[in-house]
Amino acid sequence: MYRQIARNKRWSILLIALFCLAVIALGLFASWVVEHYWPLVLLVIACPLYVWHQLRTAASSAAESVGLVTVSKSDEPRLWRAVETTAIRAGIPMPRVGVIAEDAPNAFAASLTPRDAVVGVTRGALELLDDSELEAVIAHEVSHIVNQDGRVTLTAYALVGSIVELAGALVMLGWAMVRSMFSPFAFGLGVVRALAGLLLLMLGAAAGIVGFLIGPLITAAVSRRREFLADASAIELTRYPEGLSRALLKLEHQQRMLSRPVSEVRELFIVDPVGPSGLGRLLRTHPPTSERVERIAEMGWEF
Repeated sequence: MYRQIARNKRWSILLIALFCLAVIALGLFASWVVEHYWPLVLLVIACPLYVWHQLRTAASSAAESVGLVTVSKSDEPRLWRAVETTAIRAGIPMPRVGVIAEDAPNAFAASLTPRDAVVGVTRGALELLDDSELEAVIAHEVSHIVNQDGRVTLTAYALVGSIVELAGALVMLGWAMVRSMFSPFAFGLGVVRALAGLLLLMLGAAAGIVGFLIGPLITAAVSRRREFLADASAIELTRYPEGLSRALLKLEHQQRMLSRPVSEVRELFIVDPVGPSGLGRLLRTHPPTSERVERIAEMGWEF
């Protein structure tokens, strides 16, 4: 567990470092184009502040993006009791508890640290699962919080939005510079500006590819491995492997996807809320349920 937590922290730091290097490179290039240092200074000052704000609000933003509504103990006593009991066993602060108004059965957890954790289930899961199965699902999500698995996903979620915004700014600036080639005020520098604009357009396209393709590929590969660990940790918390196996099989049998677009945070659910994609196994964020159940059955002999 401790190795997994350390690994998640390293992944998060690496993602932030790569993002900051990309921003500095962009600042250097922009300063070279305009022949002044202010773009570099502006980006170096604004980037850390923006990243800090994005990370600080990442868990809440992810919860809002999936439609999670916070509930109290009086609203959902059964769900609240399951979360409270599991949090005490795991030794973490009581997470914020919520319900997602979706018929598709699923569960969700988001956190950078256990102190800012959010746990929720869909309305369909509350209606489908019995008490032992619900507790097993909650234990799985709490295990993600304990192992700090959400750090990588939420860091990528926060930074991908920043990368996409940078890509849009690069494309707009590049297109403006290309168009300036035909301006009567170009004073012979139109070709130079156009070439610089084309370079900006290529940088914007590259940033867009990173934001929309490479980022999800990295987080999907990491997510598949974390699901097995969360299953094992959940069994240690509940001491009842059969509850998690039955819950996973029920969720798999329903085969209903969430109606909201949640592709950016699909790794934060217990089963894939989006379904198969065009890239197939490359973007698969969860192992096959049959394989998870087989591993749980193997662990079941220990209890």
